[in-house]
Amino acid sequence: MKQSYDVVVVGAGPAGATLAYELARKGIEALLLEKERLPRYKCCAGGVTAKAAKLLDFDISEVAEDVIYEVDFTFNLGRPYLGQHDQPLIYTVMRDAFDHFLVKKAQQLGAVLIAEQKVIEIRVKAEWVEISTAESIFRSRLVVGADGAYSVVARELGMKRNIEYVVGIESELVVPDEELVKWRSRAQMDLGCMLGGYSWVFPKRNHISVGVGCPISKAENLNHHHTKFLNLLSIGSYTIAGSGNHLIPTCTRGSLVLQDKALLLGDAAGLVDPLTGEGIYNAIQSAQLAAPVIENFLVREKVGLQGYQQAVEEKIMSELRIARVLSRILFRFPHLAFRMLNHSDSVWGVGCDLMLGEIKYAAIKERMGGFKGIFNRLFRV
Repeated sequence: MKQSYDVVVVGAGPAGATLAYELARKGIEALLLEKERLPRYKCCAGGVTAKAAKLLDFDISEVAEDVIYEVDFTFNLGRPYLGQHDQPLIYTVMRDAFDHFLVKKAQQLGAVLIAEQKVIEIRVKAEWVEISTAESIFRSRLVVGADGAYSVVARELGMKRNIEYVVGIESELVVPDEELVKWRSRAQMDLGCMLGGYSWVFPKRNHISVGVGCPISKAENLNHHHTKFLNLLSIGSYTIAGSGNHLIPTCTRGSLVLQDKALLLGDAAGLVDPLTGEGIYNAIQSAQLAAPVIENFLVREKVGLQGYQQAVEEKIMSELRIARVLSRILFRFPHLAFRMLNHSDSVWGVGCDLMLGEIKYAAIKERMGGFKGIFNRLFRV
């Protein structure tokens, strides 16, 4: 087994697999270390927005479970606002198939995957980084943490992560065929079933995914709210094929995504959108921002990695700061947000543009006259 690589990427989710793909196409030796055997189940709503799919230079339709053109918004499962679009807004996926699909794309270009290798220690030396698992020791010029909310890379290297957490609980429900047909190409988001959180239904090929999420500070009764939401959906008989919970990390001001010979991507860096809970888009984007910086570092040894921190600040964190304020407004006044959605179809139009990648949060903020303008519109409703 080869022990030395240019870059070792810990974690084979969307961030790690995308980085391995981008590095391999540049001729850089990249090793993906994954603690599980692939494909592996991951608790996740499994929504890949159109803008996330557009970042990739290959088609993901073969692993798409369904394509969302319609989203029902409800407040406490009351009368819905029906939002529709003629373009695909979200592709639903099962993360075991989607992540494995991305890994295979990287492997086709020469990236190496070694699965069932849990990293237990990382040491930064003068000339290389030493990554130890229970079975082996690997060396590389750089180590990249793409290993999620519980990042062992960040922990081992003492990397400063100012992160707030959202907790999600989700179940995969097998429902009768006639019920499954009702959900085809249609998702649902509810803003009122629990204080400070939200609930969702995403259709998959042979089942539906139902979940609830909220800030960790309000998660004491999350199981109760999950059960309540399941009961209120009135979907008839169902079987729970799988269930789980997961942390959704969102970074706050001052978070670092690099240190010496180490970088953090995606969830490991806390790059999840605090308003929508979407993590895949910024996981892929952070990998694509990191790849040219890593290439430059490896080719020109005196060039550092600071360009990655700057790129993440400019492209991602500036957006997340706006999204965080918007999320606090939404979850503080969900009834008013729902009324504003019903009051003007332009709100839905903005949401579609966000999912399609045709507008950024900064442009929305400017268009609405800043946060003051958003507050004024909200309370005017």
